[in-house]
Amino acid sequence: MFNGREKEAVVNLAETHENNRQKYLQIADLRRLRNLQFAAKLIVEGFYQGKHRSPFYDFSSEFADYRPYTPGDEIRAIDWRAYARTDRYYIKLFRKETDMNCYLLVDTSSSMGYRGADTVSKDSVSKLEYASYLVAALAYLIIQQGDKVGLALGSDKLTNFVPAGGTPQNLQRILVALERTAPIGQTGLATVLKGLFGAVKRKGLLVVVSDFLDEPDEIFSALSMFAHKGFAILLFQVMTEAEMSLPLLDSALFEDMESTAFVVAEPTAVRDAYQAELQAFLNEIESNARARRINYRLATTSEPYYEALEAYLTVRRRG
Repeated sequence: MFNGREKEAVVNLAETHENNRQKYLQIADLRRLRNLQFAAKLIVEGFYQGKHRSPFYDFSSEFADYRPYTPGDEIRAIDWRAYARTDRYYIKLFRKETDMNCYLLVDTSSSMGYRGADTVSKDSVSKLEYASYLVAALAYLIIQQGDKVGLALGSDKLTNFVPAGGTPQNLQRILVALERTAPIGQTGLATVLKGLFGAVKRKGLLVVVSDFLDEPDEIFSALSMFAHKGFAILLFQVMTEAEMSLPLLDSALFEDMESTAFVVAEPTAVRDAYQAELQAFLNEIESNARARRINYRLATTSEPYYEALEAYLTVRRRG
């Protein structure tokens, strides 16, 4: 249930999107998402319930612990009752409540523009469009619960960065940036991650949405920088059904979307070998994530984005 302030925020957000008619977040989306609470298991702040407990200490909130007095500490911070019991000077430490910063990174490389074999269907979406729907919903949910969200876009370098904010205006900036984004450039996700790492000032949650068609070692080396800094990390790997199984055609022209390379082949002749290679690649991504305690989910563009999101959030809330 939402309190009065949260209800007002939801209404304001809904009015903002109805007035601006954004592509990636419609009123129907808000109705689907309103019962979802984005629950992020941060490493130091624990599972999300209401406000997060900050790892930063203050003298104005809930008691957390003691530490020995050192020269330079304020005298008023000394706990004199502890001194009476122990004949030693101790400082009382308190935790203060804080909000969470979430950074949504979307891969905008040319391969993300792929829609699959059925490009004439009005219902087909590219991987980039699917990713944009997904992060738009996440941005809405994060701001709805009182936290801050930022957006990073790039293919082989960081090309657009919206700093984290918790207002409807910041959500609007994110939606506009998504609408203005087109797939272009070669995949260099590790470089984009390194660029984002230099731009963020505070740890929180990192969500990466990509097809991850890049070198896994380089990707996870870059992700390790965020993990070591204390970030919780979630990876959404987006693929099309055509990429997962190859189209049912007698022959096809396979073109690399990030170069001029192409090859003509019979899908039926190469399907088994292709699927074996693809499954090995997907397993490598997932096993690398699991080894680093990084959350991972594979989604295809044929699956409604809100179902993929709801399935993930439901599992996390039960975790």
